[in-house]
Amino acid sequence: MKKAGIIFISLILSAAGLSAQPRAFGVRTGITGFDMSYQHTIGKKNFVQTDLSLDFGYAGSGEPGFKATALYNFTVARPAWTQKGSWAMYTGPGISLGYVQDRVVYKEGNFRYHPNDYGFMLAFAAQFGLEYTFWFPLQIALDIRPYFGMHVNDGVSRRVDAITDQVVFKSKTGWYNNGWFGFIPSVSVRYRF
Repeated sequence: MKKAGIIFISLILSAAGLSAQPRAFGVRTGITGFDMSYQHTIGKKNFVQTDLSLDFGYAGSGEPGFKATALYNFTVARPAWTQKGSWAMYTGPGISLGYVQDRVVYKEGNFRYHPNDYGFMLAFAAQFGLEYTFWFPLQIALDIRPYFGMHVNDGVSRRVDAITDQVVFKSKTGWYNNGWFGFIPSVSVRYRF
């Protein structure tokens, strides 16, 4: 009974310590999509970030897909560029998965077909960013986040002309091409509490 009490008190103190850490909640947007973003500080310097995204698809075409990303960021510098507020430069690895649209390449002889198709995506993410936290509870950030991984599409069909039947292409596993758009900066605005 004594051990159970000690474990219970330890859990409560851990939860209280976690809730005392600074957090931020807001939005992140760029060419690749629109994210609901949450940050939770770990210790004094590092933070975890989770984003739930509406992915705009390859080059912004088609209907949006969905993606979830989790990152562990290391604060690498805190430059003192202003008297009020605080700056931070950060970088970190992460993982992302979702159901998104991406460009797929099919080759058959001299025939090449490049549809944008939906499928499952699993990728490693790398984030590099600069953020500014105002002296009131508002934070803005600019970051890049490329994704390196795979995309497994559903398979596509295409009508060649009015006379012939449809050409059906099976599911294909390939590189997640849309991940390269992560090198284009995104902007975040978050409420810090």
